[in-house]
Amino acid sequence: MKLAQQRQVVTQVLADNKVIQDAAMFAVEVEKRHGKVPQFIVEKAEALKVPLLAIAMSGRLQADHARKRLEALNAAIDYVNGDMDARKRYLKAHKQADRLAYLVAKGVERG
Repeated sequence: MKLAQQRQVVTQVLADNKVIQDAAMFAVEVEKRHGKVPQFIVEKAEALKVPLLAIAMSGRLQADHARKRLEALNAAIDYVNGDMDARKRYLKAHKQADRLAYLVAKGVERG
């Protein structure tokens, strides 16, 4: 692979990781504040839906991880908006996404 292509791939992976990390931080913030999150933070989280969906549909390295983070993000937003049953859904999806992140990191170390 040419150096320019490698640089582009690494840049894309880092950009994907930033979006996924922001989504994970929102779920942590929701849990820390017991669902009482300011509206501007919710709006920022809703803005992450489209980039997460793009990553999930791309087939890139973090696609499965992004899919689970998107599921957790949607459930966390539902929880903030008053759906008490969504708490269980976003915690479950968040834990699954953490496991996927571990597997991706483990694969990157080996590869």
